[in-house]
Amino acid sequence: MSGKKILLVEDDRDLLFLMNKKLTDEGFLVIKAETGQQALDILPKEKPDLVLLDILLPDIDGLTVLNEIANHPEVKNTPVIILSNLADQGSLEQAAAVGEYEYLVKAKTDLSEVVDHIRKKLKLN
Repeated sequence: MSGKKILLVEDDRDLLFLMNKKLTDEGFLVIKAETGQQALDILPKEKPDLVLLDILLPDIDGLTVLNEIANHPEVKNTPVIILSNLADQGSLEQAAAVGEYEYLVKAKTDLSEVVDHIRKKLKLN
């Protein structure tokens, strides 16, 4: 049990449910946000150990959220893993322009792999 706090930003409710269950089963404390604005409201209050961030969100897109994280003094050092099906070169370049973030493609990454990446990012291996 790691007890590390993960902010899971995902608007697909089925995927949110599955990821929440997997992460909880793995011992993480999960805080869920279904919109970019929810994520931005939660971040400074909860100060998660890691953010798992979708790009395509119903209000503020994930790249904007990523920029806000990078520019917010209280949370700018929070590790972020982008998990999105938006795998075009432009999105990858936009994320890279903000900082060094891991970018996983949902369709090519199973939940166990996501957990492995989280553990590596949080140095839990």
